[in-house]
Amino acid sequence: MTRISVVMPAYNRADAIGRAIESVLGQTHPDVELIVVDDGSTDGTPARVRGYGERVILLGDGRNHGSNWARNRGLERATGEIVSFIDSDDEFLPEKLAVVAEIFASRPDIDGLVDSFELRYPAESGRKPSPRRNPVIDDPELFRRAVFARKLYKATPAISARRKALLEIGMFDETLKRRQDMDLLLRLCRAHRCLSTDRVLWIKHWTESSISAKRNTFLAAAIEVCRRHPDYLTEPGYRQGLERDVGRHFWRLIAAGDFGTVRKDLARYREWGALGRTPWRLVLRYLAQRAQRLVTAG
Repeated sequence: MTRISVVMPAYNRADAIGRAIESVLGQTHPDVELIVVDDGSTDGTPARVRGYGERVILLGDGRNHGSNWARNRGLERATGEIVSFIDSDDEFLPEKLAVVAEIFASRPDIDGLVDSFELRYPAESGRKPSPRRNPVIDDPELFRRAVFARKLYKATPAISARRKALLEIGMFDETLKRRQDMDLLLRLCRAHRCLSTDRVLWIKHWTESSISAKRNTFLAAAIEVCRRHPDYLTEPGYRQGLERDVGRHFWRLIAAGDFGTVRKDLARYREWGALGRTPWRLVLRYLAQRAQRLVTAG
């Protein structure tokens, strides 16, 4: 039976972490190791984790280093052949790890897997759950293209991989504050075969405090990914996803009335100068593509 280690970084999540822990402990797969790495919480999160006893391994040195540091410490401690990730405010569906184990067992040639999930919003928002179903991709170049072109929903809890492969590529980049999932997958699929599945295996709970909800961190993170992966800019098929994301970013800032971040990111964008197009042209292109999708869907 294949052991799967689940790594969960945690920072001040005492009110929500129980749901995430119980979703891992309630898996139908019989051999699961859960490692929670506390990243310097001050709200009683470690005590909440200790309440689960020996079923959960708790790590941490009492200081705040960042979620990628926490994930890497969990990876180093893991004993499973396969490692999956979960954030402390999300939850696995009961069969998640059984499906992951089955896919890796049936495909000894793969080292990485990206699955699909359901996005749920707070009840008070009135918004309905939204599936984030990935295409089924089993071709190395198509997979890499999909990561660059943003055709995959690749939040970190969607990623499972062989521990050996993750160690070989250097684990998570601890200097990245955002898009660590994209960077990890690009390094992983460069030397290791990866695939994606349309199986919905977990639930992402949207919160205003999530990294992806923060408008003022996007552009700096995108620039850092480009510096680490220059083909994001040089390959036209890859670049399309970047230009769409930048256009969407500035549109969202304008729509939210966040003109302070607009000014700061305009200065950062002009200093970077790599795309060679004004952000307003990218905004207009994004809006045109969005309108076309709505027409097609309707």
